[in-house]
Amino acid sequence: GIQMQAGGRVTAQAANLRMLVMRAFNVITAEEVAELPTWADTERFDITAKAPSADPSAPALDSDTVAPMLRNLLADRFKMTYHTEQRLVAAYALVSAKPKLKKADPASRTFCKFPAPPPGTPAGSRVLTCQNATMAQFAARLLRLSAELTQPVLDATGISGGWDLTVIFNPNAGTANGPGPAGGLGAAPPASDPSGSYTIFEAVEKQLGLKLEKQKRPMEVFVIDHIEQKPTDN
Repeated sequence: GIQMQAGGRVTAQAANLRMLVMRAFNVITAEEVAELPTWADTERFDITAKAPSADPSAPALDSDTVAPMLRNLLADRFKMTYHTEQRLVAAYALVSAKPKLKKADPASRTFCKFPAPPPGTPAGSRVLTCQNATMAQFAARLLRLSAELTQPVLDATGISGGWDLTVIFNPNAGTANGPGPAGGLGAAPPASDPSGSYTIFEAVEKQLGLKLEKQKRPMEVFVIDHIEQKPTDN
């Protein structure tokens, strides 16, 4: 894995090259990086790097700061070159069904957060609340809120402006780890269950009047033109 540590240190232990490249471009799925050689999935590397200007007491770097550092490292040590192009990538589209949305005060602060669930909701429930958020901002926050949402979530609602949104869901609902009817496992909850037993897909539809649909969408893809198997020496 890759860790961002205090003092501007970045370490990778037994990381394959595909993982390093994906982190260098801050992408989510393997489809967003194309033309990597097969050995990129098997060759593993240990990396210890430090931001040139980082103070020893500085907090850990975030992924947006680390990404260009990793790109520079891959270009310098592995001679990586690349270009970008639009390709069809598996993604989820957030689409409009029968919207039930609350228009936001445009002067209010924009944020999305995960507050504590309200009293009485089933165990394991989660709440996502956004204030004065666009549909694109809300869609981006849905990534990885369930085991199925591992592809990018893109706004295709056609709805503009800022909105106040709240969804209450259970990330394990309908899965082998989630509650099913009569306390059983592995089945989706019945429609009469409290909202805290909805999957994120059900919550988005029932509570907001939107839908998540899996489809191929055109996205920017990083195409690797050249990368060497053996890095230059330290």
